[in-house]
Amino acid sequence: MQKYIRGVILCVAVAWAAFLFAESPLFKRFSLSPVILAILLGMLIKNFLGVRRVLRDGVKLCSKKVLRLAIILLGFKLSLAEVSTLGLRATLLIVLVSTATLLLSVWLGKKMGIAKHLSLLIGAGSSICGASAVIAVDAVSKDPKEEDVAFAVGVVTVFGTLFMLAYPLLDKLFHMTDLFYGMWTGLSVHEVAQVVAAGFAVSEEAGEVATVVKLTRVLFIIPVTLWLTFAAARGQGGKMSLKNITVPWFVILFFGVVVLNSVNILGETAAAKMVELDNFLMTVAMAALGLETSFSSMRKVGVKPLYLGVVSSLFISVVSAGLLWWIL
Repeated sequence: MQKYIRGVILCVAVAWAAFLFAESPLFKRFSLSPVILAILLGMLIKNFLGVRRVLRDGVKLCSKKVLRLAIILLGFKLSLAEVSTLGLRATLLIVLVSTATLLLSVWLGKKMGIAKHLSLLIGAGSSICGASAVIAVDAVSKDPKEEDVAFAVGVVTVFGTLFMLAYPLLDKLFHMTDLFYGMWTGLSVHEVAQVVAAGFAVSEEAGEVATVVKLTRVLFIIPVTLWLTFAAARGQGGKMSLKNITVPWFVILFFGVVVLNSVNILGETAAAKMVELDNFLMTVAMAALGLETSFSSMRKVGVKPLYLGVVSSLFISVVSAGLLWWIL
């Protein structure tokens, strides 16, 4: 306990400060979530005050173990009944658009000379669910780098925020139906909170559709992380090596929580409390990530990944809108 407690207390304190800042009028105006503010506060502390060695074990615990617990509890935000309301066509559309965006990001990242790990993180964040997907993919990576994670989270947050602000204006400009707008928002905006904000800014129906589509998109974390796990288990000769397979238990438990939430064993009140706990744990984990990230290491990443984030974000937005216009 002595090894970890002080670092954990620091992460909790930063997360608590992030929640306070998020409720202030200044940050409410820009709809910045505590998750994003926590990583920014953590980075400011790391780079301007420094993190003492005695705190680092606790910070590392929060950035790894607490983070995986937060991903598991993310399952309380989704039920299989909500997924079933979308229908087969909508579900296939989610799979198609998300897969295409992820593959484009990896392919384009390779062409641009960007490390595969960073390309995967940006692609996952853009195609699935922002910071949560970045963290989940990094957790099964054989080459974890804190600066890559922080950069990818920053990129998808910036463009997700821009989409969140721009989409309601585009709705007024093009006079979209609530169904079209809700599905487009759920398919292409990055963070769950950004989707909720952009959806309900237009109408109640649009917000409900956007939220269900987005939460169904979150399930795409499962096949992506499993695929990466088995891909990493292949040897140089292309043969599967079972001893190299690291089972991503946190992803399997995430799906288990989705199933548990679907049968409503805990009840709505308890499930809502678990969602609140998940939001807090994710904020603590993001604070830890910020406390591990230095500006100098991020500068080494360069500007090319930023361009990749632009292309990935615009791709999922334009392609999903085009496919929806064709289908609906």
